[in-house]
Amino acid sequence: MSGGAAALLSLPRLIRSLAGIVRAPVTLQDSRRLIRQRVETREQQFLALVNRYVYGDFPSPYRSLLEHAGCTRGDLEEMVRQRGLEPTLEALRDAGVYLSFEEFKGRTPVVRGGRTFRFTEREFDNPLLSPGVPVRTGGTRSRGSSVSLGLSFLADHAAPAMQVALEAMQAVGVPLVLWLSGMDPDRAVVILAAMGQAPAAAWCLSPPHDPASARRVRVLHLLTTLFARRRGLRIPRTTFLPVSAAGRALDALLDLRDRAGGCALITSPSAAVRLSTAALARGASLQGLRILASMEPLTAGKFEDIRRSGATVGSLYGFTEGGAAGVLCGDPAVADDMHLMTDSFALILNRRPMVGVGELDAFMFTSLATAPPKILLNVESDDFGDVTVRRCGCPLDGLGLHRHLAHVRSFAKLTGEGATILGTEVVRILEEILPREFGGRSVDYQLLEREDEEHLTHLDLLVSPAVGPVDEARVRECFLAELRRGPNRGVGLWERAAAIRVLRREPVPTPRGKVLPFHTLAIRPDRVYTLTAPPAVHVAVPAGSRRRNRRAP
Repeated sequence: MSGGAAALLSLPRLIRSLAGIVRAPVTLQDSRRLIRQRVETREQQFLALVNRYVYGDFPSPYRSLLEHAGCTRGDLEEMVRQRGLEPTLEALRDAGVYLSFEEFKGRTPVVRGGRTFRFTEREFDNPLLSPGVPVRTGGTRSRGSSVSLGLSFLADHAAPAMQVALEAMQAVGVPLVLWLSGMDPDRAVVILAAMGQAPAAAWCLSPPHDPASARRVRVLHLLTTLFARRRGLRIPRTTFLPVSAAGRALDALLDLRDRAGGCALITSPSAAVRLSTAALARGASLQGLRILASMEPLTAGKFEDIRRSGATVGSLYGFTEGGAAGVLCGDPAVADDMHLMTDSFALILNRRPMVGVGELDAFMFTSLATAPPKILLNVESDDFGDVTVRRCGCPLDGLGLHRHLAHVRSFAKLTGEGATILGTEVVRILEEILPREFGGRSVDYQLLEREDEEHLTHLDLLVSPAVGPVDEARVRECFLAELRRGPNRGVGLWERAAAIRVLRREPVPTPRGKVLPFHTLAIRPDRVYTLTAPPAVHVAVPAGSRRRNRRAP
């Protein structure tokens, strides 16, 4: 059956499911109860998921790996009862029951103990997925892949995570603005509708013709708007507002804050820094604005720049295949301190190398959600960071979410300006295309990730002086042209933000003297990561928003 025919046949189910979610939204009290209950029953959730999706009626790659490791269903149940969930997952990892990021994506075969398995990414899809929101992964080392986020998953997991995030940020009941990229504003609209809320405005960092804006998502947005209207919710149209229009965004947000007594914004850290810079330049305070930062790391520099403007900011972390994994802490120890959503995930670590840095602990996730988009069992997310256990006393701590994430970074991605580019594809450009076009050797070109004095993430394309005279503008355009031909869908956002520049200097070597195609100044080599729009924008104040706490931080 063609994709179009399948979508047409699933439309009635989609309409029924969406209508039910909007008609019976998840409240903050519901969210607290659901999360607390799931935290208390994690082992039962895991065994239920394994029995349903691994040992059930559907073919499962994980069953093949478990059988190869000599682990039966009874063995697994006994291990969980005796050892607990995370120790069981660590034992499975050591026995070969895990998937690297590349194996999970179907790009490399799975070799375990002389046995070779070949899986495709689609084999990890949830076979019982309800109608949902189609999204695409970042496409760092491929063209990205389509993942459907079931509406029940959004209502049962994404909406509760957002509810408690807003509570931790003290942003419950204030108008909320979306300023995201690609299809994210439309997806967020569905999540908010599942919470019984409509955004005060929805802005998109990428232009309307961006291919990331899929037709089905627009249809879903329209349906959500119609159903929400029956409940008295007005959902605005998503409008294009690039990072270069931070001044217009600032005008709208200041006006909304003053009329409503406060407001919240979900956007990227880079966009938030640009907003804060614009506010400071005109002598305006962002006190009363609460920013939930997603899509890229919230570094210490970005955190301080945003806080300097008077705004409050916290970090969100998630990945397309799994959903919301980290939610901002209400009493953060560091800039991007987040609570691991242990109601929906189990997390263990897997030691692996990162060029130019050394060995780091990769995140390995196992899904515990009742209807996850992908079935995850010890799957690397391609990220790493600090994992600690801490009692902070914030609202999420009271739900039993005691594990914290911080300093989360990616092994293979460069993220900034709300977009992701770079993968192994870029090595070909640096080591083959540029030397062929402009001379020099493969080691004469390097991509350097850094933060500038305003804590905005940039990419420097370093060209060794040994190459001789070159037209720097032509080098930059050649590099960008090759990126556009490849899988890096986020390159347009970087271009519009002028975040890529050419510098004539020697590439930066590793501590051992190696010159690699990619180097980052965003990660300290001595750090140990361990387990411990429109021309003018006007925003309407949603009904029910109150003017209390006009200048609340």
